[in-house]
Amino acid sequence: MQELHLVTLVVHAMTREPLAVLGDAEEDQCLVVSVRPQQAEVMAQGPHPTRDDDSRLTQDLVADLAAALGRSLAGAEITDLVDDRFHAVLVLDDGTRLPARPSDALALAVRDALPIGVDDEVMEQAGQSWKELQGDDPHPQSKEVDEMRDFLDQVTADDFGGSGPTSEPPESGQDH
Repeated sequence: MQELHLVTLVVHAMTREPLAVLGDAEEDQCLVVSVRPQQAEVMAQGPHPTRDDDSRLTQDLVADLAAALGRSLAGAEITDLVDDRFHAVLVLDDGTRLPARPSDALALAVRDALPIGVDDEVMEQAGQSWKELQGDDPHPQSKEVDEMRDFLDQVTADDFGGSGPTSEPPESGQDH
């Protein structure tokens, strides 16, 4: 079992179907999983460990239900690939495994910042290398992070310019 994380969400150019791109920690392998639009929206919001009543989603009820039964969610796993369809489970803290659609399992895992496991055989069948997908370029998240680090390494307070707030109001010119 390999642990992956959500790298990015993309939309397939031809089908307009949302796709979750999962990657390993070494940024070497990735797995592309088709997800339902509603679950893609949840994943796009990222983890939300604290929730008030106005921000609760249907996915939050699963974790609440598990807690009401004395359990907690421990992770999501993509367990199999049959006829080009992924199969997934939600894993509870006691090891109980509940079959789930991959998009639901991934949405819950992202929402609650849970580990995402992928069976080694699934990775052998459907995993791809970043180099095959994008050549020698790192995946998008790594590229953005590297660019931000380079920017932060070079930027100074003076680069943000501006004179800041002043006590005098700006002069106003009136044309008649």
